[in-house]
Amino acid sequence: MVSTAAEIDNLGLNLKKVQEKFMEWTGDTFKRSYLEDKKNHENMMLLNGKEKMKHLEETINQYHIQSEKNLEVLRQRADEVANLESELRELQITAERLVQRREQTEKNLEGIEHRLKKRKNEITSKEQSSSFKIKQFTKGTEFFKERLGLAFKKVDEDNLQFVFKFIDPNDEEKPFVFTVSITNQGTYSVKNCMPEVKELDEMVQQLNSTNNFSKFVVSMRRRFKDYVTASNKTSTS
Repeated sequence: MVSTAAEIDNLGLNLKKVQEKFMEWTGDTFKRSYLEDKKNHENMMLLNGKEKMKHLEETINQYHIQSEKNLEVLRQRADEVANLESELRELQITAERLVQRREQTEKNLEGIEHRLKKRKNEITSKEQSSSFKIKQFTKGTEFFKERLGLAFKKVDEDNLQFVFKFIDPNDEEKPFVFTVSITNQGTYSVKNCMPEVKELDEMVQQLNSTNNFSKFVVSMRRRFKDYVTASNKTSTS
């Protein structure tokens, strides 16, 4: 009988032969199969790479198109913003001009109001002065009417006519006349004096400086009387 060790060695030798025979039989087939698998894998990778590249190119093209669209939108918005800024500047300039015009108008209105107020005060002052002087006329003439034969009548709103009688002893009803008015400056003015009185301008000037109307009326009567006396002397001689 063969020993156990010998059997084991014989089994190992047989297995080695089977292995060598298997390797000899499957070597080319395995190699070809490996090469084919490798080539298929490479083809698959290449195909997948091309598809990925194509997909990436399409994606990049889409991004490019979208970017162009976005840039166009941005350009349009930039133009709109520029137009709005231009309109805003024009509105600001217009607003500044309107403010300046309003300020100038307010100044003009203030000036007009000031002038109107001043003019109103002047008119009021003149009206008060005229009213005061007319009252003086009325009071003075009442006195002269009784004692000196003086009468007066209102010619119009600004003129009073004074008429003396009892001056000419030859004709007591003969009228001696002068008209008094108030000027725009609030002063007295005498006109339509019949008969003419010498130094009338000086007398009116003194009247305006003293505002003594009663004295002026007495002086006018005296001048009329002097005129009659001188006329009578001339006719007598």
